[in-house]
Amino acid sequence: MRSAKAGELIVRVTRSAVCGSDLHTITGRRRPRGPIILGHEICGRVAQVGEGATMSVGDRVTWGIAANCGECTMCKLDLPQKCEHLFKYGHESIDVDPALSGGFAEYVYLVPGTTVLKLQPDLADDTVVFANCSLATMAAAVRLADIQPGERVLVQGAGMVGLCATALCAARGASVVVTDVSDERLAWARRFGADEVSAPDDLPEVDAAIEACGQPEVVPQGVDALRLGGRYVLAGCVFPDATVSIDLHRITSRLIRLIGLHNYTPRDLHAAMEFLAGPGREFPFDQVVARRYPLDEINKAVDACGQGQDFLRVAIAPCDD
Repeated sequence: MRSAKAGELIVRVTRSAVCGSDLHTITGRRRPRGPIILGHEICGRVAQVGEGATMSVGDRVTWGIAANCGECTMCKLDLPQKCEHLFKYGHESIDVDPALSGGFAEYVYLVPGTTVLKLQPDLADDTVVFANCSLATMAAAVRLADIQPGERVLVQGAGMVGLCATALCAARGASVVVTDVSDERLAWARRFGADEVSAPDDLPEVDAAIEACGQPEVVPQGVDALRLGGRYVLAGCVFPDATVSIDLHRITSRLIRLIGLHNYTPRDLHAAMEFLAGPGREFPFDQVVARRYPLDEINKAVDACGQGQDFLRVAIAPCDD
């Protein structure tokens, strides 16, 4: 393992959760660019600081899911998550320096251009480990949907992503309707602020909707539920060939706005962490991680993800804090 270069941090991984997109890659639904170290929902302690980096050894940190250059066309268009030189944690080939860029390892190198945030001492690793993926992405969804107090919002999916959206919308004073096919997950939705829960069909009229389940077939239902001028953020279908048939006349005639979302900007990570340290304390985020495994039992952790719906996240604990 080499030393940190200028602007880099080397972080000792204390927690890395198994995200749904990790499972997509493991099962072949997504195709990575070469051999990779998976894991992008990560937190840890700074072990080494390169020249010019701003953190200190021993700091507990989380960081953005990707690093951006800040200079290319996409960055200047305020789309840093689509940077022309994007470096994405848990998605890069080990043939690219630095090779240690995924959370399913003892150490991760954080490259220049990464948004790194220091964690509050009273926020445990299990409480924050998913914040730089699920929570930050839904902070972006809520921002793009412009959720307002008193509005009725549909959240499609009660997995970790949907529950984050539910809590964020509820904290804004919205009335939240959550749909899912799992009764266990709908019970979780109630705990995360849902006012109504139901199966995916027979939906009430809503002001805005967030697709957070990765099931293309629910999109027409979401469109049908939107009032005149409604907003619809599509965030879950992050894999190829996610196709569906939609009546475009309904979208145009009802002035519906469809908004695609993939990843997030640094301000969304800041918003996610501020929420978790403030209003988010009202929700059971500390109960998200139900099972932890050492790094050498990672296969058991992956297998556990498919064994039931009674928990939200399985995590790897490569190093003791």
